[in-house]
Amino acid sequence: MQKNSSANTQDSKVFITGASSGIGYALCEEYLKQGWSVIGLARDNTKIPPTTLNNTKFEFIKTDLADFESSKSIIDEVFKKNRNINTFILNAGIYIPDSFNDFNFENAKLTFNTNVLSIYLSLELIRKNFKLDSKNTIALMSSTAGYKGLPKSILYGPSKAALINLAEALKIDLPKVNIKLINPGFVETPATSVNQFKMPFLISAEKAAKIIFSKIYQKGFEISFPFPFNILMKFGRILPYRLYFKIAKRISNNNF
Repeated sequence: MQKNSSANTQDSKVFITGASSGIGYALCEEYLKQGWSVIGLARDNTKIPPTTLNNTKFEFIKTDLADFESSKSIIDEVFKKNRNINTFILNAGIYIPDSFNDFNFENAKLTFNTNVLSIYLSLELIRKNFKLDSKNTIALMSSTAGYKGLPKSILYGPSKAALINLAEALKIDLPKVNIKLINPGFVETPATSVNQFKMPFLISAEKAAKIIFSKIYQKGFEISFPFPFNILMKFGRILPYRLYFKIAKRISNNNF
């Protein structure tokens, strides 16, 4: 298990994807506050304040992770130049709230390219460039939406379910590495701003980042929040399908 903490950050460096907004940007800010060096990767840096971009401990890398050919060479070069990265937070993702009646294949492809296949690309390059051990942390940003099928989540939910399964497999394959599965509930981000329903137990991206940082180097595999929403979602995983579908239908009729 990795022993890094905010008290020992002189040589600590974190690599964060999806760093321009939402939880990704909030994590960049939190790690900088804790004294870490941060490499933030995203498609666009115009949303990042100049104070962050000009921070000597922050390096921004511009690339679209869904463009695999370009991203592969860019990330590979970053890793070759930064052999001292000890934490990788694979956070990049998109949210398209589609149901069966309004989804299309292009949205499905974009969702899985960004939310799933880009993670595999990063993992391949991590494996290639680093000899992983107990000093390394790899965190995958999934979602409580991946626990069970949800209304208007025909794209997003399955992509996050894939990451839950992937993180579990990584935990088994890499027993010496600090593998973390992060499953947030509703967090106030540009992605969730498109929702047309009241989001229960909504928290800020800044609060989410603080929770993640406080737990990422502690014992345990999953970081799930906010309470009690995460408990309710976990409970849904063990319900018999007949009961679960009845509850989900009622929720869908009332809120979507």
